[in-house]
Amino acid sequence: MAKFYFTYGTDGQPFVGGWTEVEAPDARTACAAFRAFHPDQTEGLLNCSSVYTAEQFEASCMAGPDGNFHRFCHETITLQQTLKDPREAVFK
Repeated sequence: MAKFYFTYGTDGQPFVGGWTEVEAPDARTACAAFRAFHPDQTEGLLNCSSVYTAEQFEASCMAGPDGNFHRFCHETITLQQTLKDPREAVFK
């Protein structure tokens, strides 16, 4: 699973500063998971400032000791799959 970082500004979003980490197989799924917890305030616009891949985030100043507006990770959202019957799994 890849990690995506949903960052926050100073007003009107679920948190002030910092970020939410979402572990998902791709950006589209990460955005859907984020929206499940933090619905759009304006239709079609994520309720955050920006979205970064792990590589982009690590290259940003937010990964440093001051974080994002002196805030850090507020929460982590992960996806989990549970197979009811392992025989139903299809491996290719």
